[in-house]
Amino acid sequence: MNQDQDYEDDAAEAIAAFEREVGVSNVPNSKVSAGPREFLKFGVGREAPLYTYALLAAQKNLRPDNVFKGALALAPEKAANFPASIEASALQTLLTRSTREQAQGTSAHGFSIPYAPFQKREDHLLAQPANHIVRGRRGVGKSTLIRRATELLADTRALVCILDMQTYSTLEGDDLVREVYFDMCIGIASSATRRSGRSNADVDALRALANDIASGATSIARAPVLAKRILSSVTHGFSTDAFVFLDDFHLVAREAQPKLLHSIHAALKGSNGWIKVAGLSSLLNVYAPNEREGLQIPGDAQYVELDLTLENPEAAEAHLQVILEGFLTAVGYSLTGTVLPDAAFRRLAWANAGVPRDFLQMFGRSLQHAARNRHATVTLSDVNVAIGEFGQQKMDDLQKDARYVAGKLRAMLGKLETLCLDREKINAFLIRGDDTPERAVVQILSDLRMVHLIHQSITPRKAGERFEAYILDYSLFTGFRRRPNVKEMIPKHFQFKASELRALPKVPDGYFADELADQNISNDLLQ
Repeated sequence: MNQDQDYEDDAAEAIAAFEREVGVSNVPNSKVSAGPREFLKFGVGREAPLYTYALLAAQKNLRPDNVFKGALALAPEKAANFPASIEASALQTLLTRSTREQAQGTSAHGFSIPYAPFQKREDHLLAQPANHIVRGRRGVGKSTLIRRATELLADTRALVCILDMQTYSTLEGDDLVREVYFDMCIGIASSATRRSGRSNADVDALRALANDIASGATSIARAPVLAKRILSSVTHGFSTDAFVFLDDFHLVAREAQPKLLHSIHAALKGSNGWIKVAGLSSLLNVYAPNEREGLQIPGDAQYVELDLTLENPEAAEAHLQVILEGFLTAVGYSLTGTVLPDAAFRRLAWANAGVPRDFLQMFGRSLQHAARNRHATVTLSDVNVAIGEFGQQKMDDLQKDARYVAGKLRAMLGKLETLCLDREKINAFLIRGDDTPERAVVQILSDLRMVHLIHQSITPRKAGERFEAYILDYSLFTGFRRRPNVKEMIPKHFQFKASELRALPKVPDGYFADELADQNISNDLLQ
């Protein structure tokens, strides 16, 4: 009896180990005798890189005396369709893991999807000894870019510190500077210790400075001077550079951003230290000209633009296709009509405006609907339902990223909906290309993925008068928020006709005057 129980316990351990690596529970399994041994086989739909990894990882993690150690295998049997397959369930787990990218912290354990190459090798650029400001919409891959750059730096002697700035979003003034300095100094010191396997006097001095700054023993005014002296000794002692990555920097209070950057830059400049800032374009405030604080462009830092917009829909589609192919390949599939027909793929790519994270999350939701509705493939109707549902997440993101002015932004977005969807019955509009309050608001809404740029320069009236063309996010009029008889702006052969763009409704000057009447709100949005 004990022997039978041990046998079942060994099987349960092996099954749990395999399912943990695959991310799917209740994977069919069977015990098959082959000669003197009995093998535990898993009933999957097809051979796949994920399963190869899972078998090896599960074997490694089994107890040495487990009877199934070295006796795990696959028993592939073709699934009736993709949405109902084990591979689809495993893919959902991979999508969930991969779309929660964070720059700070260790990489997630388990099977990982290979990086889709950045279009212009921005990861290699960010790993260079220079100051950079990475700009782009939420979800385009800023945190992934930082992660990739730090992986490149891991093969060098570089000292790396990554700070997720959301941690400091409730702080301002000296408290903000003090806490960031503490974590920056400790982060660089820890990196130095990991590189050498031990501490030294300079590294110990950097830790001591961190504690002095945090306790107030060292003033904020003196912190950059003392930090620079010690950092210079550390980097020269290790014959290397120090890289400080500040992810989601736009979450720091807008008026506090220039001062913080000014102080950090003062500590790093001339000490072989480099600052890398990442955030939403329109919510970054990297330089205050009146106070002459922050990072001046291009003298102190260079911009890295990380975005593929609907201005170039063909390039955006191609990039998303490469990314999705990577995920499908992991579970043994490819991007064909049996998984996602052309029309559904294009709808997903267009509705997500080229934003990879939104695209992948919405594909995952579409796949759930296809399985629930017992569809043989992900259909256009599955995609449309997922698009509508995704709207609440985007609204939640708006609240998080623009928390001080979120209510006013929602109100101004509502006015755009009224103009386009209710009055003009079209999902697109023109905004004057000058530096107007209306354009500034639209640019913020674009960074928050509520509107999407489709053309940067339209001249609908007289020469010299330039407008930009945008579409409203599909979640505002699709699915349960469906508006009847709304004409959609979709390019034929990846290009709009100029006559179509010129005919779009224009946002009038002063359209958001009521919402911007509050001086504090206006300053937060338009500074």
